[in-house]
Amino acid sequence: MNDCSGMKECPRHQRLTARVLMFLTLALVPLGIIGMVQNQRLNAEIEKRSELTLLALTEQAASTEKFAIQRIFGAARAIDATIGFMLEDPAACSEALGRFVNERSQFTFVGFVDLDGVSQCSSEAHEMDFSGHEMFEDLVENPRRILEVRDESNGAEEPVVLFEQPYTVNGTVEGFVAISLPVRAISDVSDHDAEAEPVTLITFSSTGDILTTENNPQLAQALLPADIDLVDLAVGDQAQTITAESRSGKELVYAVIPIVPDVAYALGSWRADASTNGGSVSRFISTLLPFLMWLASLFVAWFIIDRFVVQRIKLLNTAMQDFAATRKMPAPAGTNERWDELAEISELQNVFSTMANDIVRDEAMQEERLREKTILLKEVHHRVKNNLQIISSIMNMQIRKSHEPETKRALTQVQDRILGLSGVHRTLYQAENLTEVNAAALIEQLVQQSSAIGSANGNGVDIHMDLEPVIIFPDQAVPLTMLVSEALTNGMKYVGGDAPTMSISLKLTDATHATLNVQNTCCGAYYDPDGVKSNSTGLGKQLIRAFVAQLNGTMHVEETEEQYHIQVSFDVESFKAETPDY
Repeated sequence: MNDCSGMKECPRHQRLTARVLMFLTLALVPLGIIGMVQNQRLNAEIEKRSELTLLALTEQAASTEKFAIQRIFGAARAIDATIGFMLEDPAACSEALGRFVNERSQFTFVGFVDLDGVSQCSSEAHEMDFSGHEMFEDLVENPRRILEVRDESNGAEEPVVLFEQPYTVNGTVEGFVAISLPVRAISDVSDHDAEAEPVTLITFSSTGDILTTENNPQLAQALLPADIDLVDLAVGDQAQTITAESRSGKELVYAVIPIVPDVAYALGSWRADASTNGGSVSRFISTLLPFLMWLASLFVAWFIIDRFVVQRIKLLNTAMQDFAATRKMPAPAGTNERWDELAEISELQNVFSTMANDIVRDEAMQEERLREKTILLKEVHHRVKNNLQIISSIMNMQIRKSHEPETKRALTQVQDRILGLSGVHRTLYQAENLTEVNAAALIEQLVQQSSAIGSANGNGVDIHMDLEPVIIFPDQAVPLTMLVSEALTNGMKYVGGDAPTMSISLKLTDATHATLNVQNTCCGAYYDPDGVKSNSTGLGKQLIRAFVAQLNGTMHVEETEEQYHIQVSFDVESFKAETPDY
């Protein structure tokens, strides 16, 4: 149900702007969801590419360490392939391995260690014993390739990286090939790109021991992940990136690449913003962006509808209300050219302007016809009144020439009735509204002009009138006038007593009902309820009853020796126009 009838303001949800914004929202929601999904996919792709970039940069930064460690592995494989032929002659074996170290100055020790921890074939001139090392005992129980850092090895004066690899014969471990290299030989050369340099770079073994660092060891330790052990990052040949808080409290991105799977790894620490490289969008922004686009779309839609449609419709509505209230003519569209003028609104304004002109013209024609009709009706009532006055004058002449009292009385009564009708027509042609008659004014004029009342006044009758303005239409005015005239005539006929008095009252009992009271004092000599004493024909009473019937009213008569009272109640009807016959 529409709640915008009359001057009542429409609910917000029924307004054009609200409806358009609601449907626009429904249309944009799927697009927003698609945009969010695409942004999330784009972010995932950017993050993946950023991870690959960091891994590549870490691998590039660790290229020197990777080359040095892989060189150790290459040397170990070469020695592993030839050591079996040299073990039969330990002296010749040591001599050959000594030449190997002398020709490759980066190595400090090369040798074969048997399962007892004794090395009789090595680059050193004397026999060496490794059995006392805890790591060697673990290696014997669980043979594998390992890298470890030792502060000194075989008399070396600086930290070295020791690599040990199982030597097998027919699938049985017979011993280990051991090679050591100074730590400085691994991390001496730095070929980092200054624009893509990690915060720190370390290499570590699968057991979680740090092999080399670019910075001092204390700084390297402070920049390691706080809640993640290095051994947990050594996972096969898998390269990975993680974001974690360092031991110093900074949030860093860590890139882990395998140098030798399950043996050695490189760990690069990068600033948190380095993972985005300025190209990634946060999840919050990627979620907020479609929402902002939705708000921007709603704002643009609201502005366009309000500026180009709603405001123009409001102006048109104001013009309609002004026309309805004061008949103020609207300005035609295009009178004031505006940049925001819409062709559809202009067309609607032109239609309203044309309609307003037609309404004003038709109303003017109707008012002219009504004025002409009113003039004609007033002329008709005026002429009827004049004709009745002429008839009354003729009857007055006849009355003066008559010698019989009964004839004079009869003619006088007829003359009073004619004058009553004349008064109705005089009131109608003098009234502004021909469809309404003030019954109080009509009765007052009737009392003043009645010859019977005039004669009674000469005899000292006191007349009281209490009349309320009751508006009736002409079809009721005629029988009411004749009713009052007959009641006055009958009342004045029998008025008497010590103080002869007549009273006439007309009152509204409610909005649609009225009561007429006519009463007079009378002399007991005239009291004749059965009509025995009087020679009256009873015509007046018959006419009164007939006029009451025309009024669709009811009459109550109260007659005593002291007073005669007539009370008539009737409905006050409004004017009923005749149904036009088309």
